[in-house]
Amino acid sequence: MSKKILITGSRGQLGSDLLISLAGEYDVIGVDIDDFDICDADRVRVYFQKTRPEIIIHSAAYTDVDRAESDAEAAALINAIGTENIARATRDIGARMIYYSTDYVFDGTKKEPYLEADFPNPQTAYGKSKYEGERRVIANLDNFVILRIAWLYGAKGRNFVKTMIKLGQEQLIKTQKGEAPTPLKVVDDQFGNPTWSMEVARQTRRILDEKITGVYHCTAEGEISWYGLAKTIFEELEMNVKINPCSSDEFPRPAPRPHYSSLENERLKKAGLNIMRHYRIALKDFLRQERDNLLL
Repeated sequence: MSKKILITGSRGQLGSDLLISLAGEYDVIGVDIDDFDICDADRVRVYFQKTRPEIIIHSAAYTDVDRAESDAEAAALINAIGTENIARATRDIGARMIYYSTDYVFDGTKKEPYLEADFPNPQTAYGKSKYEGERRVIANLDNFVILRIAWLYGAKGRNFVKTMIKLGQEQLIKTQKGEAPTPLKVVDDQFGNPTWSMEVARQTRRILDEKITGVYHCTAEGEISWYGLAKTIFEELEMNVKINPCSSDEFPRPAPRPHYSSLENERLKKAGLNIMRHYRIALKDFLRQERDNLLL
């Protein structure tokens, strides 16, 4: 009999890919805000007691990095308190928990990829809320895995890859109309690991039945800047988009981005469990698979 798995945030970017990846192998229950609010501890506990999943995969989160700067209380409520509610309900039914954190738990001052052993020092309200979520999982559970992910893109939701394609198409349409195109300006001094949500889902499936616990990094291999990523996207799609690099200072955002937040999947590799591919290979597969949905 297959294990029963509950996925929170199942309609989100990562949650929807988790459903696709796990549905054939496990007895999967997908829940979202319409099913219960993770910030309501009683509702969470009752739902868990009723359904009694063996594994809870917690992908629901407050992910608007910039908005969190002016809405820190809401970010903390969902990412810290909500996560603690999930962790406690998981503990009460003797289940296992997978929780997704972020590269934003680091301050971005390092010059080489961050390892799991590096001490977090989040600089944004979002990063602080996710790190507090980590702390509360660790405080309430023994049987857990925290996966730190980064620069996520996928078929659902808003993300950098989809935004670049949309802006690139708008530029090309103007060019076709005879208008002088305004080059896109993309930050070239922030580096990280662009990671396809489906790759994270597949890596999650790989570790579900393994007896591992603790914090693990889970990102694509290789690093690149946002500008470099945008260029790669347009090259893969053969879109002749004009694009110029700029500095973070030229493109200010409410939440300061780490200049360097590349992660190394050291612990997954040491355990012989890492299946994350190079970002360029994964991106090429994503663009080929979703081409018809991404292009107007």
